[in-house]
Amino acid sequence: MYTKRLLILFFCSLLLFKSHAQQVETVAEADVHSLNLFNAAQWKPLLIYGKEKISEGIDFPLLRMRTGYAAFMLGNFGQSLKQYKNVLDADPANNAALYYVYLNNLYLNNITAARYYAGKLSDEIKLSEKISAFRLSGVETEFSYKIPTDTTRKNAQYFRLGLNIQLGYKLQFQQSGAIYNQQVNEPRLLNVVNNQRIKVNQKEYYGKLIFAASGTVSIIGGVHYFYTPYNNFVYNNTILFAGVKYATPFMHIQAMANFGKITDTTYNQYDLTLSLFPLGNSKFYSITRAAYGNQFTLSQIAGYRATKNIWLEGHVTLGKFGNLIENDALYVYNDIDEKQFKAGGSMYALVSKKLRLSLNYTFDRKLKYKTTNQYFYQHSINGGLTWTF
Repeated sequence: MYTKRLLILFFCSLLLFKSHAQQVETVAEADVHSLNLFNAAQWKPLLIYGKEKISEGIDFPLLRMRTGYAAFMLGNFGQSLKQYKNVLDADPANNAALYYVYLNNLYLNNITAARYYAGKLSDEIKLSEKISAFRLSGVETEFSYKIPTDTTRKNAQYFRLGLNIQLGYKLQFQQSGAIYNQQVNEPRLLNVVNNQRIKVNQKEYYGKLIFAASGTVSIIGGVHYFYTPYNNFVYNNTILFAGVKYATPFMHIQAMANFGKITDTTYNQYDLTLSLFPLGNSKFYSITRAAYGNQFTLSQIAGYRATKNIWLEGHVTLGKFGNLIENDALYVYNDIDEKQFKAGGSMYALVSKKLRLSLNYTFDRKLKYKTTNQYFYQHSINGGLTWTF
């Protein structure tokens, strides 16, 4: 009986040793095979092979880095970020992983995260990539011409000039000045003097701070002030906003709260935004936003890259609203006419490496102030230029 137990123990030990040897051989084989694919620049087979082996539990830094590089070369920056981020989390001193985490965030247009990791790069890389802590990073111009079909609402113009400034590697400051002009004829506004010729000459200031708490979490806060003369009325109103954003390689989630007054009436709005990048890049993306203020609205944007330098977008907003805050409170709609439906399309074109052109058309269906069945339409044409430095 004792001899039998010894034999069983001996054979079990052999089996365990054989299993361990096979695992060691498998890791070694994965190392050799992935290196051969890497040296042969076989990016697609390497990406498939690396993901397959990692899912099987064969996981080591070089395999993830080769898989991440293959994804990078194929333009799947989300998958590349996922692999390099895993390596960097396990070894913060891995400078190669850090560099590609920075690059992937940059190519995914996640500037907040890219700047956060840029601050950790070596001085040599910062110098070669021309990365600095403090700088003017962008200038934006925007013009919109709005054409209502109701003759009591004259055509409106909107103009905005914005500056983006990097205040270190973790803090960004975005600010804009804007003007909005329109003439309105509305006899139902009984308290407004000369209500058949109401001149709206609104002036606005917008400021937003973005703080990178980590490579995945950022905190947003700011103010939007607007001065609105309305014949014998003058409104000085302010919207304060704050929110948090969590970014993963393929998905961003943002929650935002807005508090303030619009035409001297308290207005609060709460937003939840989900952005998806299923291909790991900007070839196709989706942005869904739910907002609750006086009413509930749901907005959807879908975009894709039509050519190397041109992106096309479609957008729709469902829900009835007179007041609405959009784009991190950059746009505050304070219309006396209730919007019933909003939809349109946009085009973005890279004119050069540092200059982007945007064109947009928006269609609105509106219900006239204090009526139940007097509907009209508004057509808006918007153009803009963005310079990055």
